[in-house]
Amino acid sequence: MTTDNAQGPHADTPEPEVLAGVRSLRDLDREINEPITELGKRYMAFVAMTVVASIFFLFVSDEYPSWFPPNSVQLFVVELFIFCIFTLDFILRLAVIKPNNWRSCLLLLCDALAIVPSAMVVLVFVGLVPAAHLELLVLLRLFRLMRVVKLLRVSTSITAVFGASVFSLVFGAMAAHLGLRVLFVEIGRVTAFDVYTFFDRPVLMLAVSAVGYVFGIALAITFGIVKRKQMEITEMHRTALDALQAVEYDCQTVLKEGLEQSQVNGRHPDFDGWRVQLAHYLQEELSYEAMKASTTTLLHNIRDVVHTRPSMDVPFHAVLTQRMSAFLTKTQVCFHPAFYAWLRRIANLYFVLVMLAAPGLTGLGVQLLVIFVFQGLVVIIDDMDHSVDKAVTIFNAKILEM
Repeated sequence: MTTDNAQGPHADTPEPEVLAGVRSLRDLDREINEPITELGKRYMAFVAMTVVASIFFLFVSDEYPSWFPPNSVQLFVVELFIFCIFTLDFILRLAVIKPNNWRSCLLLLCDALAIVPSAMVVLVFVGLVPAAHLELLVLLRLFRLMRVVKLLRVSTSITAVFGASVFSLVFGAMAAHLGLRVLFVEIGRVTAFDVYTFFDRPVLMLAVSAVGYVFGIALAITFGIVKRKQMEITEMHRTALDALQAVEYDCQTVLKEGLEQSQVNGRHPDFDGWRVQLAHYLQEELSYEAMKASTTTLLHNIRDVVHTRPSMDVPFHAVLTQRMSAFLTKTQVCFHPAFYAWLRRIANLYFVLVMLAAPGLTGLGVQLLVIFVFQGLVVIIDDMDHSVDKAVTIFNAKILEM
């Protein structure tokens, strides 16, 4: 009886090997979804480049079918490489799948379907599947659309892998429009329905030029507005801190007795503490209401110190209070979110227009370049417009050093 009781607590305790296995699976799940280690980032970057290369391969093989004829060695080599990388990624994701998470299961199914076309090409080439079954490849072409789903999944981790930049922030839009182009190409191959024949190419090219010109001017004007605002708020930030430093120096020298008395009364102005709070505020770690209340408390405490000297009224009221109030107010001034939603909708419609006007591999390159330029400008403008932002992306600091 004593032995059973002694073993009872230990019987429910997981073995160290089990705990280590659970931790390793959790680490693996994190590394293939949101990598933080150098090895995980390199793996995710390699998978992302493979997915992008596989999609570009679809366009190359459609544009130049003689380069990769059926059952050729070059086709086998490319599809074997894609098959190996996709299978490895599928196995790793299968090892950490959560059965109760339907979204993860659905994405894993898409990963499996993305492997099927490459697997069929490899099996036919090595003789495990009769060449007579090649007609199945026509139907299996639709499974290649799953590569786009895989690309969209990978695109969510691009920022974590390559860091915040214009390219990583625009990659999602590029992936979405790349997937739309793949959809049109694959459906056209399977059903012999070419959507591009319904549009007048010269008229579309004229529309692309006109809309691009107007949209570019609008982005240039908006960029100038937010750039000027950024320079103004930078100057306000500098002058507010300079005024605070001057008052702090006067309190520590000319008004030393008043500063000591404020410590006794418990109303000592905490200059350094306010600067720390300001840094948190600019990183979106402190709300505007909390920062405003902290600033009001600081100004009240400073007023208690300087009220005995009338000569300090002008520096306090006309300089320090005004500059700090103007700076905090300016941080809240930005374009309405609906404006950026409108910009992105217009940009996406323009990208679709470019796709319809420029089919083929050359058109793909033109469209990706247009997306990078125009969507990149939208991202930069949105980033510059928000002075208080935790996700510092394009610039090292929202408040420029001057």
